[in-house]
Amino acid sequence: MHIKINTIMSEFFRTAMGRKFYDADMPSLVKVLEKIATQMENKNKLEEKRFILEERIQKLSIKESRSKS
Repeated sequence: MHIKINTIMSEFFRTAMGRKFYDADMPSLVKVLEKIATQMENKNKLEEKRFILEERIQKLSIKESRSKS
C-alpha cells in the first residue's frame, strides 16, 4: 500500500492536474502568502509605533500631573 501511494504521488506532476498544481496553483499560493506576510509586518510596525506614542503620552501626562501638584 505504501509503495503504491509513493508511486502515485511521484507521477502526479505528469498529470494535467499535477501540472496545473505546480504551474498555477502553487505560484498563486506563494503570492498570497507573501501578501499576508507583508500585511502582518506592516501591522506589527504600526502597532509598535502606536505603542511608542501611547507610552510617550503616558509619560507626558504623568509629568504634567506632577508639575500641577
